[in-house]
Amino acid sequence: MSHMQFSKRDAANEGGFVSDPARVTTDRLNILVVDDSPSILALLRSYLLAQGHAVASADDGEQALAMFDRIAPDLVLMDVVMPGLDGIEVTRRLRESSGSRWVPIILLSALSTEQDVVRGLEAGADDYLSKPINLAVMQAKIRSFQRIVRMQGEILEQSGALQKLQEEQTYEQELAAALINNIVQRQGLNDALLSWHVLPSARFSGDVVAAERSASGMLYALLGDATGHGLAASVSLIPALQVFYGMARKGLPLGTVAREMNLRLREQLPVGRYLATIIVAIDERSRRLQYWNGGMPPAFVLDPGGRVTQELPSDQLALGILEDAEFDDTCRDFTFDAGEALLLYSDGLIEAEDASGDQFGLERLRSSLESGPGAGRVDRVMRDLHAHLNCIANHDDASILSIDLP
Repeated sequence: MSHMQFSKRDAANEGGFVSDPARVTTDRLNILVVDDSPSILALLRSYLLAQGHAVASADDGEQALAMFDRIAPDLVLMDVVMPGLDGIEVTRRLRESSGSRWVPIILLSALSTEQDVVRGLEAGADDYLSKPINLAVMQAKIRSFQRIVRMQGEILEQSGALQKLQEEQTYEQELAAALINNIVQRQGLNDALLSWHVLPSARFSGDVVAAERSASGMLYALLGDATGHGLAASVSLIPALQVFYGMARKGLPLGTVAREMNLRLREQLPVGRYLATIIVAIDERSRRLQYWNGGMPPAFVLDPGGRVTQELPSDQLALGILEDAEFDDTCRDFTFDAGEALLLYSDGLIEAEDASGDQFGLERLRSSLESGPGAGRVDRVMRDLHAHLNCIANHDDASILSIDLP
């Protein structure tokens, strides 16, 4: 007798096995029957085919292992007592080789002592049927496993759909990250007068630092904080940055830059989205600094020792709120001394909370600025911030920009 038996329908794969572990079946299962008795194989095969199942059979353990890998059945009926590899050992090997895919295995045996049942279950079997087989009981057990197999198929299908969705979202996020990075990370940020850091609370930051030199050498710089967090906040920075870089390169008046940024954001952002920002223009030859602050914490002018000598408070609303006719592009300016520095920061820095809810605060920021040389002030502030958070994720994006005033 052949070791394997297939119906003509099986061989043609028409009503036979479909080796796709992620399929969702109805009441039809692909069943592998393993028994060394030709009469039992014939009986089970005939009965299961009449119930609408696809059936393949093997009459020893070695053939069962080979067929299992080849046809990926939904359920296995396994004789325990067989020459060569017995059903217990075959079950153990099937469990080791099937990986994450679960296939129910029902052991068939005339040995029905408690010890025999325990051995079978410990080897990885899911149920036990005593010989002679009660076909009605067997069918009830198969129906029970049908429901489980159907649910497994649905879970696998949903898992595949979720995996595909996750891959699409990852690709979209990578594309968005590349786009935003190309706009944000410009050569101007490498200016020798600047040191800065942005600590995002998520993959995408709603805080931004930007800098650009005009053709005449004037330094324009910006620190902004967009509404919200993550990708939505980060994307909302794009219109403002496009305006900032384009107009700064041309050396246009700071008030004109602020007005055009506000207008672009009003046109392109949804209602309720805005950008708090402070924009500065520094003329090193005349030692004049001009600034426009809309909705940001007060910037600090620092002496060579890191002490705050002047604050540049916000006296305007954030960009993207007012209509152009209501917008005030008035800028403030002052003369700076050699060796001073300008420090810009977002509220996410001073409002960062430790485990007890204590904020980093302005006093800690001032103390950090005064505790060492100016050359490392940004690194020092960030080190003190991380020590304050003590490995707790910040609830908001935090950013800081230091500009040496020569």
